[in-house]
Amino acid sequence: MTYDVIARARRSTRRRATAVFLAAAAVAGLVTVVLVSVTGAGQPASAPGATTEPVRSGVPTGAAGDGAADLPGDLTWADVSGVSLPVSSRSGPHATGGGLARGFAHDRGGAVLAAVHILVRTTPQVGPSVFDATLRTQVVGPDADALRVRVAQDYDNLRGVAGVAYGQPLGRLYTTLRGYRITSYIADEATLGLLTEAGDGRSGTVLAASQVRMRWTGSDWALVAPAGGSFDADVTRATQQDIEQFVPFTAGR
Repeated sequence: MTYDVIARARRSTRRRATAVFLAAAAVAGLVTVVLVSVTGAGQPASAPGATTEPVRSGVPTGAAGDGAADLPGDLTWADVSGVSLPVSSRSGPHATGGGLARGFAHDRGGAVLAAVHILVRTTPQVGPSVFDATLRTQVVGPDADALRVRVAQDYDNLRGVAGVAYGQPLGRLYTTLRGYRITSYIADEATLGLLTEAGDGRSGTVLAASQVRMRWTGSDWALVAPAGGSFDADVTRATQQDIEQFVPFTAGR
């Protein structure tokens, strides 16, 4: 009886300590790559599968002028580590074996879908079997190695706190995609913004705006690694003015 009480107390203390650590790390931009979120480490990650379009909380509300891109009209949604990601038979991804996402259309909509799929798969939460392959084959630029090192270090730090064996996913990303905008697009380069919503570690939510660059490699879109391998400088808390610049993830928008 005494042993059971002590064991339960230790487990409860460890869970609270883990939650505090993860919340602080998320706010500091150490846990996720671009997606600002609070993580439930130690919980099993959801396998990719059919799901529903994320419930909208009234943001964003309008169009972003030239920032708008025509998403395909056949969008469905798939869950990857807790994040609902848009999927299209026209724009991709057309190959999802091994938990990866490849085969995106060489157009504006394909660049948007590639960005969100690759970003989620470069977070520690998906586990090294997914983020290693994604970082090695779908991230380009002079800072790609630095990003690989950073994600691997974050994974080791988080799994140590959560008590997760190496190779296992860390848990869910409690993040919802709210909007996007393309700020520039040429044949082989795209710069776009993403609007995401996540828990703030207390009882509310935070809307964050981030900027990413995509590059066409000749056969598919790839993520351009940020300077120094860190997205910290590219993620800001979104203001109402920021929110109005984004287009919702709606089929045909």
